[in-house]
Amino acid sequence: MWEIKICNALFLIFQAVCSAYDIRIRAVPRWLLLCGSALAALTRLIGIGSGTWIYVWGALAGSAFLIVSKCTDEALGFADSWMIFVLGVYMGIWKLAAALSIAFFAAGIWSLGKVVLQNGGYKDTFPFLPFLTAGYLGVIGW
Repeated sequence: MWEIKICNALFLIFQAVCSAYDIRIRAVPRWLLLCGSALAALTRLIGIGSGTWIYVWGALAGSAFLIVSKCTDEALGFADSWMIFVLGVYMGIWKLAAALSIAFFAAGIWSLGKVVLQNGGYKDTFPFLPFLTAGYLGVIGW
């Protein structure tokens, strides 16, 4: 049980650092995303968590986001999609679905606030990784 808490804490630190990069420079270094991928893969290899197919389906869902990112010329950023993939490998499909629900809901509220309060346009962009971090926190804190 303590292994899961340590991995969750490490993953939260990883996501916080990625979110900070996304907020400040609107990009996340590939080496950092590779470190997160390695952490997620390592937890699967040493068997932290139960089941296998839950994580395979999580990875497949993340792969779908990578494909969407590539096909839409990064309307959803590649780093965001990569993080969704890593979350899918790390948490599995059901926790990924919950985290994405929280993240998309929070991002929708943020967007609505920008449009109403600042006369933002529908083409405005914003960093999405902080919302994924909030979704992750919502799931592990539940």
